[in-house]
Amino acid sequence: MRWIGQAETALNLMVERSLNRYAHGSLLAEKQGIQWMIADSTMELYQSKLMVLHAAYLIDAGKDFKSEVSMAKHFVANALNRIIDRAIQVHGALGYSTDTPLAHMATQARWARFADGADEVHQWRIAQRTLEAFAKDGQVRTAAGDLPL
Repeated sequence: MRWIGQAETALNLMVERSLNRYAHGSLLAEKQGIQWMIADSTMELYQSKLMVLHAAYLIDAGKDFKSEVSMAKHFVANALNRIIDRAIQVHGALGYSTDTPLAHMATQARWARFADGADEVHQWRIAQRTLEAFAKDGQVRTAAGDLPL
């Protein structure tokens, strides 16, 4: 959950830049490619928040939370990298300069992918738990959040 605030800051900076930067005849915010970056980042931020909230709920409820925490750690760290990268892209060279916090955020975001365990370890454990769930129940529901959908 520590990365969600950084991702939201990067998205805020991206949106602000797109609403204030005029290039090639229009605001960046009016360009479809920029809108896609904003939409993808917004959806990934939302997914990140839901994953962390669900993992926290399981922890508070005293239920098994290992898979959900692994999935959240992996997904949120990678989403953070993608969101910051898009924010830098929308800012252009300014985003990579020291005039915005984005370049420093990108350096820190790379660290996020191994700070709470390497991506590959999380993926390996998530896959193991998914295979075990299917072997036990004939379905993956319990490995995929066990949500009532």
